[in-house]
Amino acid sequence: MYSDVYELNYSKIKTYMECPLLYKYKYMENKREGLVPASSLGVSIHRALEEYHRNSNDPSELLAYYDDCWLGAGYSSAGEQMEWYLKGKKMLETYAEREYERKTTVDSTEREFIFQEGQWTLRGKIDRIDKHPDGSWEVIDYKTGTDVDLSLAVTDSLQMGIYAVGARRAWNMQKGKATFYFVAFDKTVSAPFDAFDEKKILDTFIDIGKKIEVGDFEPNLEHCAVCPFNTRCEKSCAVPPPAPAAAE
Repeated sequence: MYSDVYELNYSKIKTYMECPLLYKYKYMENKREGLVPASSLGVSIHRALEEYHRNSNDPSELLAYYDDCWLGAGYSSAGEQMEWYLKGKKMLETYAEREYERKTTVDSTEREFIFQEGQWTLRGKIDRIDKHPDGSWEVIDYKTGTDVDLSLAVTDSLQMGIYAVGARRAWNMQKGKATFYFVAFDKTVSAPFDAFDEKKILDTFIDIGKKIEVGDFEPNLEHCAVCPFNTRCEKSCAVPPPAPAAAE
């Protein structure tokens, strides 16, 4: 049996919900997805914000952290890399402007929570945790992509739900809110901790955990077209790219 079958986090649950077989590839067979420009930029921005908030209170220094944390992998050419670098720079310039207006104190970055629910261990790592002047807390998750639904209610997000539950269970943060920070759009959307249905969230995690426990890894063929393993998976129904035309 897989040694970590009883340890769950949002990434595992999200992957299983997309496709159980993809979960098996990633978390049981340790196959890895290659970086693409969007994911590479996301790593660079997350690292830059982590280092900035951990080491500085001066927004003018943010872009220096961005340069230090820049990840050059995943790009097909120097020109493509520069194009994405400039996209990220623009995002962080706007982020830095907002920093001058921030009233909260950044308590921690990349902080991991862990708590037990029966035989299950639930973990999560939160990008940033702020403390407000009134003593309340705010758990923040950065979203760096542009392909997002800004109208989605935060309370419909399983990710933010488990973060809210984790903050309460692991750190006794009873008063606070969970926030998506859409860095590309300079927009935040939030919901208070008590707006999340804790029982429903935990039931969802554990129901999927039980399927993992018994080895239910039937593929979800509806996910094939966007699956990062669709060229390597024998079950994939994705249409392969056309073969190059033969030379005459």
